[in-house]
Amino acid sequence: MSVPAVGQRRSFDGHLSTIRYVGTVQGTTGDWLGVEWDDASRGKHSGEHKGVRYFSCKSKHPTAGSFVRPSRPSDQPLSFLEGLREKYASESVNSLAHNDLVSGATARGKAIEISGKVVEEVGFDKIRKQLAELQELRIVLLDGLRVVGVLASYSQDQVLPSEEAQKIGETCPKITELDLSRSLLSRWRDVWDICNQLKHLNKLKLNGNRFQALEDDLTFKGITELHLEETLLSWDEIAAIAYRFPSLTSLTASANQLTEITCALPSTITTLTLEHNEITSISALRHLASLPKLEHLSIRGNNISTVNPNTTDTTLDFQFPQTLRSLDISRNNITSWTILNKLPTTFPGLTTLRITANPLFDQPPLPPSVTEASKPMTVDEAFMLTLSRFPSSLTILNYSTISPQDRSNAEMYYLSLIGKELSATTEEEEPAILATHPRYSELCELYVEPPITRAVVSDSSGARVIHPRSVAARLVKMAFRLPLVNDESKSQVKEIPGSFDTYQVKALVSRLFGLPAFGFRLVWETDEWDPVEKEVGDEGVVEYDEDSEDEDRPDIGSGVETTGDGLDKSRFVR
Repeated sequence: MSVPAVGQRRSFDGHLSTIRYVGTVQGTTGDWLGVEWDDASRGKHSGEHKGVRYFSCKSKHPTAGSFVRPSRPSDQPLSFLEGLREKYASESVNSLAHNDLVSGATARGKAIEISGKVVEEVGFDKIRKQLAELQELRIVLLDGLRVVGVLASYSQDQVLPSEEAQKIGETCPKITELDLSRSLLSRWRDVWDICNQLKHLNKLKLNGNRFQALEDDLTFKGITELHLEETLLSWDEIAAIAYRFPSLTSLTASANQLTEITCALPSTITTLTLEHNEITSISALRHLASLPKLEHLSIRGNNISTVNPNTTDTTLDFQFPQTLRSLDISRNNITSWTILNKLPTTFPGLTTLRITANPLFDQPPLPPSVTEASKPMTVDEAFMLTLSRFPSSLTILNYSTISPQDRSNAEMYYLSLIGKELSATTEEEEPAILATHPRYSELCELYVEPPITRAVVSDSSGARVIHPRSVAARLVKMAFRLPLVNDESKSQVKEIPGSFDTYQVKALVSRLFGLPAFGFRLVWETDEWDPVEKEVGDEGVVEYDEDSEDEDRPDIGSGVETTGDGLDKSRFVR
């Protein structure tokens, strides 16, 4: 067994780990291996023991590290060809060995019986032959098979692997796609020794591995698609690796704890997937805008919430090329339309956008200043308000094709909401409101400017007051209270026109509480002696005739608070 070394991979009882430390631990005897588990929940600490740090983990999880004895048995590593045969030829080999041990009627070449029926064993021979023909394999998936390199040894340099490496090319020369994810590979040299023998290889998956520093003079020719998910590599390391793949067009580097893009990638990249990282702003993508051939970008499942970090500034000094047609920014932390307003100018070539599952779409379609903004927007409203912020070049939104009718309906609906928002603000506030709707002027030219009836104006001191001719000036806020058993009650607050008579108020209360229209009474409760006569005179008093009511009719009450010009605060009780 090879001597453990820092950076090597080990598998213990099927659980993968990376050696981060070899040596003694204070307060104990003998040597220990400090390992970082791929499954961070298996560990005990982060490399620190009793106040002393022995190693650091790449994972940010606080319990990714453990100490194990070097004598602890580890799972046997496999060479590439051993892993290949175990996955694709072990069934045929085991079947043949079984047949060689069986005597009598089941000897090779003779008929056998299954459920009393005679069958020809030649059919089984064909299956074995197909499974054994490794030379015809084009897609090979060896993920999770403890492959450590060309040889089944942690010390690949001790024996020249040239002859063994050549056997790879002879055994499976037609491989075009290879998956070596979650293995015991730790050196890029070992990956190169394998890939160099596969002349038709164009897709390589190395997800979940933990690599040491990239060795010099290694070039991976012919590979166009590379997957480095969950490798915990830094962005600088990922970029350096990408430059060793001169034909690379597609790169996936998801789930690597990335917070920012610190340098550029090769100009050959057309598809880039950076899902489930920790990117928080649009400006963090600045270096990606220099990719002249980029067509597809996925930053799904990050934590994007702002345009620029730690500031309210929304200006960006970069723009992605027109070649970028597809963007996936779903499952982030977008809570404001500000980011969506920046996307059309930052990504001017967009034709396909996915933006679902952001907190923004759980909010009302209008800001809190608008009375109607109460319920979260529906799926249809989210769809319309999103596509309305993009030009007609956007043709697919959240996998749905945008028809001309979809666009016109959405843009007219968007215009109507802008009109409502403007109506709820003063004329002095209009420029600031329109700045949040960059397409307003364009849409007004396409359709018609929405009607604006302002509910608020500015007085001589600049304070916001209700416009005396607006609908809002004629509304009265009323709080209804329905007494229940055990001194409990149910309340509802509504704004109703001051012109409502008693019967209209009762109809409203009936709907609010699900009561029969003539099964309750309204009582106005107030701190004043006679607010009705004070405000509206004796003609407005509606007296309650107890003799005209059934004695067993429930005593149902509600409370109403009224506010408005010239009105005292009062309370109604049913």
